[in-house]
Amino acid sequence: MHWMIKCRSKPNTDDLRNATIDDHKKHLDKFRENTWFSGPLFTDDGASAIGSLRFIEFPDRASAVTYIDTDPYSTAGIFAAVNIQRWQPSLEHRQLTYARKEGAQQFIVHCDDVADSEALRDPLRDAHRAYLNQHGDKVVARGPLKTDDGEKVVGSAILLDVANRAEAEALLADEPFTKGGVYGNVTVERWLFGHV
Repeated sequence: MHWMIKCRSKPNTDDLRNATIDDHKKHLDKFRENTWFSGPLFTDDGASAIGSLRFIEFPDRASAVTYIDTDPYSTAGIFAAVNIQRWQPSLEHRQLTYARKEGAQQFIVHCDDVADSEALRDPLRDAHRAYLNQHGDKVVARGPLKTDDGEKVVGSAILLDVANRAEAEALLADEPFTKGGVYGNVTVERWLFGHV
């Protein structure tokens, strides 16, 4: 099973984060084989960390919870909230093998579906995949978010590698699921390739 773990930092924790980063990296090193992507969420100007995002492989939610609960960032009290959702990767890219582009910016697009979205998703699924394949040079990772049992799709997660926020938002605006009303809530946040 794969999981998206998205953490929101408390305000004014940059100094605490810097003091804890070496222990945090040691923790990440223990799970290198499990990790697909890992890195900080930042303000658009890159000046301040506002959280953390991981795409990681564990057999169950309990393992994912233990992993993030024992991260030194968690034990130091940096995170205000942690969101764990089951994720199904649609691409084989991993951070350690992804060819990075010089000067690009990365963004995580986190989409929550409207209620009973499956009826909206079904007729748009092929167009959705074709559109993202068409823009494959800008898509680092993508895949549906699901209920823990894997039975129901409840959203989408897409990592983008683009010039800037404007390009990320333009790409999302023309995406078939967006135009078809599949998503009820969407966030686009700056993300950086971090330690794996």
